[in-house]
Amino acid sequence: MRTTTPELALILLAAIAGGAGCDRGAPQQAEERRPDGDAPAAPAPQGKVLEAAENEAPAASARPQAGAAAQAGPARIEIPAGKLIAGSTPGDKGRDPTLEPALLEVELGGFTIDRHLYPNDPARPPLTGVTRARASELCQQAGGRLCTELEWERACKGPEGTPYAGGAAWDPACAKAPTSCASGFGVVGMGAALREWTASDVAPIEDLQPKAASVRGATASARGVDHRCARRAAVDPAASGDDIGFRCCHGAPNAATIPSPQWQQTFRRAEISPQQVTELLASVRQLRDLGGDISFFKEPDDVSVVLRRGRTRLSPGGTPANPPESIPPPNTTLTTSPLLWNPVPGEEVLVVTGKSDDDSFIVAFLKLPGDRYRIASSMLLKGERGPIALGYNGYVRRRLGWATCWDCRGESGNITYRDDHRVVITQR
Repeated sequence: MRTTTPELALILLAAIAGGAGCDRGAPQQAEERRPDGDAPAAPAPQGKVLEAAENEAPAASARPQAGAAAQAGPARIEIPAGKLIAGSTPGDKGRDPTLEPALLEVELGGFTIDRHLYPNDPARPPLTGVTRARASELCQQAGGRLCTELEWERACKGPEGTPYAGGAAWDPACAKAPTSCASGFGVVGMGAALREWTASDVAPIEDLQPKAASVRGATASARGVDHRCARRAAVDPAASGDDIGFRCCHGAPNAATIPSPQWQQTFRRAEISPQQVTELLASVRQLRDLGGDISFFKEPDDVSVVLRRGRTRLSPGGTPANPPESIPPPNTTLTTSPLLWNPVPGEEVLVVTGKSDDDSFIVAFLKLPGDRYRIASSMLLKGERGPIALGYNGYVRRRLGWATCWDCRGESGNITYRDDHRVVITQR
């Protein structure tokens, strides 16, 4: 019997359309380096595995400065020097790893920011419909400058570093009345109902992201997760629109920037011990009850078992159901070793297969800074001793296969990185 993590909604599907072909934007040198010939990665997991975002208890929204209180106060807010943890945690809902850094720690000097969007007057509507260059000119005329994106994010997250301006969760009331919602520093309307120009650029990523202006915040109709302080969007600086405003900062600008992640080798072997995997699984609520000692499958012997099962599987008429020449497909390498997978820039996934007593498993962990991990997806094969082999093709960035019988229906499937940045394990 095969079971998947129910909280992650890993339903056994016939196929995932987003992973059916070669990946958009992936450079075509991916196959030049193979895990077989390169030095393997050596993960050293630290601490407990983080729960998947889907399984976390909903955070209560908070507006520490709401209603009339948000209208009062000085026209400019002094933001003290301090540390900012920029970006978000891999696996967070709404996170795009190609744009949001993974918990980037930066020190920022003090600066002053306008309390409201330009013209910084609560009695007047925010000015929209201007390009970034024009926004910069208007800030200069007002004796200031456009804020950098990290200054914007610090002012939004406040002294407590909250994910949303003023709290741990999005309050939809802020979209309807943005001037009634303030961040922990008292800056009004951040991420509430308008996107905002910043002086910063989104650095390019080869074959994926051209250089563009960094825009922060979200429109009133955006999804709740899009109102996070960490969310970035790459926009043509010459664009303009009724949904883009801006606010001004004062004082010397902070020089800190967000580097863009680059393409890495698609798959690398990971040197991690069964004991380390046992410790990782012990902190995953859905998998901590795996009985017995965790062990890996043997290579190359168990790979040969998986291939042999596929080649010898007969149809009712007695002819091979899977021709030998189709197993495995061209450019596909089979392994039972743990793999470190780079499906898109900024995201690394540790994929492990193994067994415990009479059960086998496939688990995918998102890699976090500091060699910490977060559960991304899992599949438990109850009463199935395996072996399980992983099949990868360096040209196919967002998908790899798994099988106990290669290319056999019901005994194989895919591990797919979807367009919504979720990892799912499915059975064919």
